[in-house]
Amino acid sequence: MRGESFLLLAMAAQKFGVRPSELVGLGDPVLALDFDLAAAARLLAAQRAADADLAANPRGETLPPRLREERW
Repeated sequence: MRGESFLLLAMAAQKFGVRPSELVGLGDPVLALDFDLAAAARLLAAQRAADADLAANPRGETLPPRLREERW
């Protein structure tokens, strides 16, 4: 799953108050927990990157998105 797609899935799950594993239909509880934890880590990384971009660019000019491949 591409980093951008995984981030969008995690953001949608957060917005609608559901677990990311529920959105993709994971039934195995251990796999679902691992998926949910990875989504939480991806959200945290995105927030930290946004905070760092804002600190480096206080005028709010747009910077290129940070995309990376998620392997799991």
